[in-house]
Parts: sequence; C-alpha cells; structure tokens
Amino acid sequence: MHKRSLRIPRALALSALIAALAACSVSQVIAIKADGSGTASMRVQTSKLLRDYLLDLQAVTGAAAAPDGQLFDVKALQKELAARPGLTVKKVAAPSPDLLEIDLAFRSVEEVYGSVESVKKSGLLVYAVSGGQHALKVHIDRKNFKELSAVFPAMDGAAFESIAPQEQDDITESEYLDMISFTLGPDGPALLKKSFIDLVVKPEGTIVAQTGGTVANGAVTFRIPLLRLLVLDKPLDYSVSWK
Repeated sequence: MHKRSLRIPRALALSALIAALAACSVSQVIAIKADGSGTASMRVQTSKLLRDYLLDLQAVTGAAAAPDGQLFDVKALQKELAARPGLTVKKVAAPSPDLLEIDLAFRSVEEVYGSVESVKKSGLLVYAVSGGQHALKVHIDRKNFKELSAVFPAMDGAAFESIAPQEQDDITESEYLDMISFTLGPDGPALLKKSFIDLVVKPEGTIVAQTGGTVANGAVTFRIPLLRLLVLDKPLDYSVSWK
C-alpha cells in the first residue's frame, strides 16, 4: 500500500475533532520581569462537542479519564505543575466542564521550562540574556510537538496526542486541506483556518525585535494557527527580544 494512502484514515479520524476544535480557544499570557521571574496565565475554552469527542476518544484508547467524566483532570495538572522547580501554582480550576484556568508564578523562565529535560533538548522554548538584552525563542516541529504540554499544560494526555502530526509524515498543507475538504466538505478548510492558539509575552522593558507576532501595548502576541500545528510540514519559529 502506498504510504500516502495510510494518511487518509488518520484524516478521517481527525475530521470530527477538527470540526469541534473550531469552537475551541486557547490563550496563554506570560509576563516576564527584568530578573527573569514572572507569571503565566492560561485559559482554555472548549465546546461541548470537543469535550464529548475527547472523552469518547479516552474511552477508545484506554487513556485515564479525569474524575466525574471531566475533560481536565485538575488535581493531576496541579500535582504535575507543582513538581516543577521554581514554579508556584496559584490556581488550577475548571469552573465549568468546558473551561480550564491556570495561573502560575515562576522564579525564572529558563528554570521552569529548562528544568523539563525533554523540552531543553528539543529546543522548543529557549530563554537567554546577553549584553543586557533578553530573548525568548519558540521553535515547533514534528519532533518536539509532544513537548508542547510543558508550555500548554492542557495539551497533556493521550487524547490530545491524537492530533499530533506524525514525525515520519511528509504531507503538505495543501494535501491536508484536500483531505479535510473530502471528509468535511468544501467548508472544512475554512473551518480549520479559524482556530488559533494565542501566546502573549509581556516583558518588563522595551521590545526591540520580534518575529512571527504583532506588538501592541508593550506585549507581543503570537497567533499560532491550528492548521500549522496539525501539519507542521515546515517548522514554526517565533521570537521576541527586549531590553
């Protein structure tokens, strides 16, 4: 069987999830002080359709489900985050079944994310200070996609791993959209293109350069298209420098 035909079942399996994700929003705001300490706040708003789909997927894959049929296991997330050196968990809550809120404080960006050995090796997130200038770089590719849960804790778990691009794939964005159009209809590609993950970085100081984002009110917003994360035929690179 031609290897390209192996991708079609995966696209078929993802079609319902993609439709649900169009109503999902993920945003994270990282505020960084001059000494590298700061806070991180994350908010994940899902749809009932997405929650039902992922819960069904957990049942099929045998993945451990959160208590009481909840999508987010608040206690497990709190325990995992509290175990990271230099991190203070201020809040992990699910006010409703479709909403997750996380507030954290950290002593150093480098310590929090660099302490996760797999993230450090993958180059997913790198923070550096040189000559009085600070720099934060994010690099996402097919090899380090699974490490995103260190930056976006809500992406942890077997259910979310089902959306991960396969490292051995060589599918392109246009080919992926063709398959989505086939499975969801002509409106499918436009639906997928409406979903984003927003990463906002608010440094203490003056932003001097950035790539991949937009600057407003002393902060840079990196709007990461879900389509690009699902395909990753090309790596995603974002950066911001300030002093």
